[in-house]
Amino acid sequence: MAPSISQSSSTILRVHKTIGGSAGPLNFAVAALVQLVVWGGGMVLGPLSLVGMPLAFMLMTPVRAALLAGGILTLALLPPLRESPAFCKIFLRTASLLKGGSTLWVADEVLPHIGDGVMVCYHPHGVIPHGFCLNGAIRAKTRQPEKYLAKETMLSHRVSGVQAPVLFRIPILRQMLQLFGCTVPATKQGMYGLFKKNMSFGIVVGGSEEVALHIRGRERLFLRGRAGFLKYALQFGYKIIVAYNFGESDLYQNVSLFEPLNMWLVKKLGFVLPIFWGRWWCPMLPRGDVELHTVFGEVLQLPRIEEPTAEQVAEWHGKYMAAVDRVFETHKSQFGYGDRKLEIL
Repeated sequence: MAPSISQSSSTILRVHKTIGGSAGPLNFAVAALVQLVVWGGGMVLGPLSLVGMPLAFMLMTPVRAALLAGGILTLALLPPLRESPAFCKIFLRTASLLKGGSTLWVADEVLPHIGDGVMVCYHPHGVIPHGFCLNGAIRAKTRQPEKYLAKETMLSHRVSGVQAPVLFRIPILRQMLQLFGCTVPATKQGMYGLFKKNMSFGIVVGGSEEVALHIRGRERLFLRGRAGFLKYALQFGYKIIVAYNFGESDLYQNVSLFEPLNMWLVKKLGFVLPIFWGRWWCPMLPRGDVELHTVFGEVLQLPRIEEPTAEQVAEWHGKYMAAVDRVFETHKSQFGYGDRKLEIL
């Protein structure tokens, strides 16, 4: 794919790397199978297994129900699996499900900051965070960055990512996340561990709330009430890269009627239960007519403040929201979203 250059602003996008691209029948079949195993197993079978345990004791013989419950609990309590570069390579084949594959772009001003000690903040989450997964740390975790990253953006495998803590309590999904090797619970302890090691890592700032807020065709971010990540970053004087996933909001349709219920579930239990579909014949697969472009668009260098006040956090939170809006407005026309408005909720 020849590089496309945005001339509409002073920020030029010239460094990019596409994975996937057009897929033949065999590549598509493999990509679809991987998608169903990873996300179908993790997001569907995993949660259903927890719900199914009490039902099993009602509908099955005591012995069979006990065996099923024992198997599920074993999966939930197994020691962590080691990261697998082979698994990451296989997973990246799911980019073939997207129109033209999945592309990571890096603005010129961001290039000098690619390396250690950077927190990459992705927006939006979408139903399934394809931008975060396909255009993030997993590319480096393959241990073959030259294949999955542009030469100007080489990363070592010493990168990570943070995810909602509840995901690590779900059988099957927990194991999938561990195989990626770049997933840490998004707790204060987990993030402090990454900061102290001066590691680069990614985070989907909107989290499960953005799954609940998702409406196909609209750019909705859960950000106004989310500033804890900035407080932690201020304490370590971290650099922040603002990343926007163009196309993420269009990959799936969902039933927005359940938004109030899902927001309540997030607040009370930490998870959502979205009803969604991509392709009509296989809801778990994303739509095939949508391109996915992740733009690393702007850098914020935070000062080091060991005990930031609420006012200081609010000040940088305001600067961060303005930076997200700038990245979106600067590049939206290049990717076909010139008529979209960013909704920061």
